[in-house]
Amino acid sequence: MKLSIESPKVDLREYTEEVVEQKFRKLEKLFDKIEKCDIVIKKEPKGLVDKFFVEAKLLVPGTVLFAKETGDSFEATANEVALDLESQLRKYKDKLYEKR
Repeated sequence: MKLSIESPKVDLREYTEEVVEQKFRKLEKLFDKIEKCDIVIKKEPKGLVDKFFVEAKLLVPGTVLFAKETGDSFEATANEVALDLESQLRKYKDKLYEKR
């Protein structure tokens, strides 16, 4: 799976990129035919607290899975997106194997 992480206007440290990559690489264990995963991370000032916006697009044969979340913590928001994609991927696999 190709994994690309974009973070316009957000300075991601190596540690942060590694955390994101680990969370989304786990999806490969669930389904090995994932073609590409595009992740976008943004930081939006909302009042006194910055909000993190994470969205991810997962290309699998025949469809595109998409998830996005907004939250106070970058790690928690990225984790929610990964869990959402995992759920969508499980449903996709179930439908795929039902057709056989």
